[in-house]
Amino acid sequence: MNRTYRSSLKRSLCMFAPLAAVGIMPGGVSAERMIEEVIVTAQKREQGLIDVPASVSVVGGEMASEAALVDAQDMVQYTPNVKFNSNNSNPVLSIRGFGTPPLARNIEPSVGVVINDVYYGRATFTNDGAFDMERVEVLRGPQGTLFGKNTVSGVLNFTTRAPDTELRGYLNVAAGSLDEKRIEGGLSFPVLSDNVGARLSFRKRERETGNYNTTLDKDLKQEDESFRLRLAWEASDWLALGLDYFQTDSELNGYGLQYQKATPRAAEVYREADPRFEDDVYDGKSSISVDEFNERHSESLTLNATAFFENVGPIPTLEVALIANTAKIRSPFLLDSDFSPVQFSQLGTDGPEGFDQKSLELRFTGDLAAPFGWGNGIDFATGLFAYQSDAAATQLSVIYYDGLDEVLRAGQGGLPAASAPVLVPTLIAADRAASGNPNQDKAITRNISALENTSQSVFAQFTWYLSDRMDLTLGARYGEEDKEGFTGSQSDSQVVAKQIGGQQDFFESYTAKEYDLSPKLAFSWEIWDDVRLFAVASKGTKGGGVSGPLISPIDTTYTKETAVSKEIGIKSFLLNKTLQLNLTAYHVDYEDLQVQAFNGVQFTTVNAAEATGKGFELDFQWLPDWQALTIAGSLGVSDTAYDSYPCAPGTATQTTADNPPQCGTEIPRQDLSGREVPFAPKVSASLYPSLKFPISDQWGMLVGLDILHQGEHYLDIDLDEETFQEATTKVNLRLGLKQLDGGWSVVFNAKNLTGEQSRTIFLDSPRNAGNYVALAEHDEPTYTIDVRYAFGEN
Repeated sequence: MNRTYRSSLKRSLCMFAPLAAVGIMPGGVSAERMIEEVIVTAQKREQGLIDVPASVSVVGGEMASEAALVDAQDMVQYTPNVKFNSNNSNPVLSIRGFGTPPLARNIEPSVGVVINDVYYGRATFTNDGAFDMERVEVLRGPQGTLFGKNTVSGVLNFTTRAPDTELRGYLNVAAGSLDEKRIEGGLSFPVLSDNVGARLSFRKRERETGNYNTTLDKDLKQEDESFRLRLAWEASDWLALGLDYFQTDSELNGYGLQYQKATPRAAEVYREADPRFEDDVYDGKSSISVDEFNERHSESLTLNATAFFENVGPIPTLEVALIANTAKIRSPFLLDSDFSPVQFSQLGTDGPEGFDQKSLELRFTGDLAAPFGWGNGIDFATGLFAYQSDAAATQLSVIYYDGLDEVLRAGQGGLPAASAPVLVPTLIAADRAASGNPNQDKAITRNISALENTSQSVFAQFTWYLSDRMDLTLGARYGEEDKEGFTGSQSDSQVVAKQIGGQQDFFESYTAKEYDLSPKLAFSWEIWDDVRLFAVASKGTKGGGVSGPLISPIDTTYTKETAVSKEIGIKSFLLNKTLQLNLTAYHVDYEDLQVQAFNGVQFTTVNAAEATGKGFELDFQWLPDWQALTIAGSLGVSDTAYDSYPCAPGTATQTTADNPPQCGTEIPRQDLSGREVPFAPKVSASLYPSLKFPISDQWGMLVGLDILHQGEHYLDIDLDEETFQEATTKVNLRLGLKQLDGGWSVVFNAKNLTGEQSRTIFLDSPRNAGNYVALAEHDEPTYTIDVRYAFGEN
């Protein structure tokens, strides 16, 4: 495919953003009322979605604009078997029930994030690709062959709007409930000549979270602003150069964690500090004594060069791409670690928490003649990839002596309330004597976890077109990775931090060398016109590392996990291309599955032996005879289970006396073999009919109804019944007016009209069994109005 045609195709796709893709993009129809194919880059080259032998869904930019989908959490609700809970620094991202757990501060992702052809090594980069977006492709199953390590569950592949030498752009202004204000825009324009195009885009958003801190009399708010610059230079007929830079800054002035359940003993003490304390997790009221914050700053710079050649030996057309990237995250935070109105403990970063990465990819794509004259030729993608990352997670933990009496009476450490008047002076005196400081008023502990990764890999994938209707894909990636790191804790308190906080001084270094082979085998057969069967087997790997930051040397390191997946499916256009129907069934086996576990004192990353996931995904789009109507939807069914996990963390109320015999007595343990994996809804479904019709020569109307279902699931690895999340079915509605030639549009969106209640994070209260905190989503309906003006694009 020559470059001129490629650029023309991309511009055409921007104009056809409303066309269908795996039942995700809202219906746009030609005069013949047919669903159009969407082009994706799921295999590192442009293909029609029906030609990709894998389970892939696409959310388009126009869909995101019309439905006010401003982050990935909103977008993936329309895709089956995908769950994303957004928070500022540590989002929960899973596909088919397996993914990155919450509060995983120094762990490799299970779902890879790719933005404009660059892999990013932390899930927190996800929303950096979610504005001025052309599309996001959701790839399910291991993607190690082409996307590398740490993609064992899948990939979110974002493509933002490309630079252009024609003047085009948009401006979107929005306001809504929770005092939301949002402005977003994008502009493409020539730079000095017709050979250099630019794209400048931005977004600024602020809103309340719906949570009020009764102790500090403070409404919690979120603010974020993002900026992106893309440049494209056609330096010659055979060479194209590009630059991509983005920056995002965001801030939360409080986490909004609320008590879901407080023991009568704890509630009585907390009401002494704040009479408005309660444990209704859905009332939007927290009682936190610390002035919390969570900030995030990200930057990324990518330089790329693409050369196009013809007739290079046996290769008729060859495209060589060189992609160099550097990126970083800084995310300081402060958290009230007792989650109560008592000023007892807090933890935060000891300086900004950091992650830095550098990557370099040299990729060759092209086509070859059919070997031995068999078939219709071969497409290939092969190359080299180098990656280096430095991650440092720091933690400064403080225990204030003034709060000791209150938290002991509330149940901290499981001690009798009557012991507090005697025990507290004794502990404080002993701590001061040990430190030699008679005026010491707090215990300070510093924890750190750091890991440096250096990896190199070589990859190749070949698709052999056996006939006009059959093709076979073979691929593999081989990689080597060197890891060096350490984890440790040190406190100035010899008594309080250890007796009350469970801290132990320690330091452990870590080195490892990992080898990774990720093969892939796929077969695709178009059995009838526009009806294609496929089967694929693939393997993925996720790297090991050090847990932390930790306050004690329990479960300090973890090893790599692997996943082997097998899929069969069908992709089809039916009824004269008025119905698109796709169905995939899968089975995936995990070995040494990495999970985030709370052991009563701290969060650690551990390997959970073996697990299995199986299920199916279905999505569709239908264009009925009524020209205005489009009906789309999806259904995902996921059955996950630990095959073997005999020494899983126990619940907060269990004791070591109940431990399985082989698990020791260091901390409470339980056998979860055969039980389900947390954060894995059994069913996810969506149904979203829409109407688009003209009401005058210049204006059209759109009406959309979204029904979004998430099945029941657990929110913590110990499967405590307190963590059980009931199924939810949210209903959204949108009404809008749009000029038929682009130009102006006004869209009203109402979300969660059913007032569904759901939680995204659940925690046991540290060292105070029977008390639980959680982070609940705002459960009242919300409304926004978006006013948009666009020229030259939708």
